[in-house]
Parts: sequence; structure tokens; C-alpha cells
Amino acid sequence: MSRPQILDMKSFRFLNFLFIISFLSCGGVDLIDDYVPPSLRITTPFTELTLGNSYTFTARYFDNVGDAVENASIQWESSHPELLQIDAQGNATPLKVGTVQIVATLTTPDGIVLTDEINLSIQSNVVLEPTPPETPVEEEMEMPVEEEMPMENTVTPTLSITNAISQITAATSYQFEVAYTDEMGNPATPPQVTWTSSNNDIIEVDANGTIQAIMSGTVTLTVSIQISSTLIQAHNQILVNAPVMEMITSFSGKVVSKSSYTLQGGFTLAESENGLILSLDEDYKASTALPGLYVYLSNNANTTAGAYEIGKVTVFAGAHSYQLPNSIELMDYQYILYWCKPFNVKVGEAKIYD
Repeated sequence: MSRPQILDMKSFRFLNFLFIISFLSCGGVDLIDDYVPPSLRITTPFTELTLGNSYTFTARYFDNVGDAVENASIQWESSHPELLQIDAQGNATPLKVGTVQIVATLTTPDGIVLTDEINLSIQSNVVLEPTPPETPVEEEMEMPVEEEMPMENTVTPTLSITNAISQITAATSYQFEVAYTDEMGNPATPPQVTWTSSNNDIIEVDANGTIQAIMSGTVTLTVSIQISSTLIQAHNQILVNAPVMEMITSFSGKVVSKSSYTLQGGFTLAESENGLILSLDEDYKASTALPGLYVYLSNNANTTAGAYEIGKVTVFAGAHSYQLPNSIELMDYQYILYWCKPFNVKVGEAKIYD
């Protein structure tokens, strides 16, 4: 009865020995430490904001194994609140042209304070009309006055837009101001003014002179007042430009081997109309000796647990690419991993961004 048990034990030891040899031949690693420092990352990579609009910033907290923690409590702060204000939900409103830093802060359950920051440039959403040059006043020669003639004390009232613009960015707003002089030539508060737009599909204007640029095009804005039987107007022709939002749309770097196997080459992860594309450059090269090489996206360079599996590697030299699903955003993952899947051993990696 004992003989079969001895044979089974020998077989088990032999198979275990073969497994260890195969495991070591794949990468030479038999222990994986999946710990990574917890991190907080701002995941809306704006680089430039425009006055007259609002923006929402987002950040994600990744724990000590690289897993995203949902509904984390994040605090937001602006380095210059007079230039940009941001609330507890990450909603930001630029107020003035300038440079500002937004800081996200989170305290982990272990009491570790994590921060991330992003530097932004705030640009004006309008181009002001150039101020016309002043006409030089010629000196008049004094002439003898033979006889004083009676003169009227009244002049024609005037109305003007004091902050006229030539251009504005679509999807932004702007507040106009006016100046009025009465029939005595004195600055005064104008009677009730009326604002109109020549095309409400391009620019809308309210009763207070606040405009909302909607889409590209050219519009004439008119402000009017009625003085007795006289209609007094001022006009401003405005070009509406398509909105421009400056953001980081791609990351590039190098794939490096973390084993004895050949793995190298440049990569680019970039946004496209159909989602992200991971492209490997012409200098890419990978060993064909591996039994099962797979590529992943991960937030932990030490393990594929919780990683997104792109697929099995079928191209081992030269340029090629992978189309990623629309559900994956540019800053969802920090690493590209190459992994010997049958034996769960790391072969190489690339860091997408810091």
C-alpha cells in the first residue's frame, strides 16, 4: 500500500522541479512585491484656460497596490484666487489673465498627505479693438472779436462702447460697458439702453450688455438709446473664433527590458477620434523566445493584478499599434507592462508619465 504513495511523491517533486526550472527560464524572478507608494494624480491635463468660461478638474487616488479608490475626498486650492477660483468639486473659474497653479490634496486612511499640482496659463477670450490715435490739436491764433454772438448751450448727446472688442472665443462670455454724454456735453448715466445682435445664433446679448458667444461667425452688436425723437446708437462688429482648449493629448517614452530578454523601443500613447492608440516605433524589438508575451496597462509596475490586458504580443519587430477602447482615458494608467503571462513574470515596462 505504501509503494504507490512513494511513487506519487516522487512524481510530485519531479513536476514541481520542472515547474521551477520553467518559471526561472522565463524571467529569473520568483517573488513579486506589488507594493507601490500611494499617489494622487490630477487627470485633466489642461495647460491653458480661457477667460469667460468654466472648467472642471478631476483627480484620482491610487492606493498602495495601484488600485483606484472611488469617491475619495479631495481638496482643491488655487495659488492665486484673484486669478482663478476653484471650489470643493474641482470647478474652476478663471478671473484674470496670468499664470496660476492648481493643487489637489488628499489624506489617506493611514494619515499620509498626498498632493499633485498643475501649472496653467490663463488667456484672454477677447481681442480689444485698438484705440484710435488721438488727433493732434492745432494751435489756434487769437483773433480779435468784433462782436459776441449768442450761442446755444446744447450739443447732440453721444453714446459709445468703451471696451469694444474685435474678436471673442466661442463658448465664452463678455461684459460690455458704455459711456454717455448728455445734451450739455456732460458725462451722465444713460437712459434705458437696448442691446441687439445681428445674429443671435452666433452671439446672444442680454439687457445688461453681457454677450455669450455661441459659434464661429461675424456679428454686429448694437446699443441704442432714444432721446426725444432721436435714436442714438453705437456699433461693434465682432468675429467669433472657434474655441481652443490647450490640453496634453499624448505621451511618449521608451520601453525597456526588466529581464534577460530583448525588449526595447519607443512608444506614443495618443488620443484619436476613436479612442486612445498605443503606437510602438520602428526601433521596437522583442525576443521571440518567450512562451507567452502579453502587453498591459497598469498603475503598478510590479504586477498585472488590476491591470488592463491589451493582448498577446504578435509583432516582435518594427512599428505597430494597438487601438484601445473609448472607456480608457489618457491618464488612467501610468505604466505599459510586458509580461510573461504563463509564468506571471515581468519582462519589461515603460512609464507613460510621471
